[in-house]
Amino acid sequence: MKKTASIKVKFNEQDAKKLAYVAKNEGMSVEKLLVFLARQKIAYFERTKGQIKDTSGVSMDEFEILEQK
Repeated sequence: MKKTASIKVKFNEQDAKKLAYVAKNEGMSVEKLLVFLARQKIAYFERTKGQIKDTSGVSMDEFEILEQK
């Protein structure tokens, strides 16, 4: 089974509205936009600082792990 990680993110109202505006204008949901932005940041990090190889010591306490079928 695939696993996904879920996290609750808090924004102030103005930033939330702007994020929703950007998502709508890009033709995607806010969730998809946040995933896209996170992947871009990870790719940039790996390009500039090297590939992330070992994540075994990373805490996932802030995430809820969900099983998918």
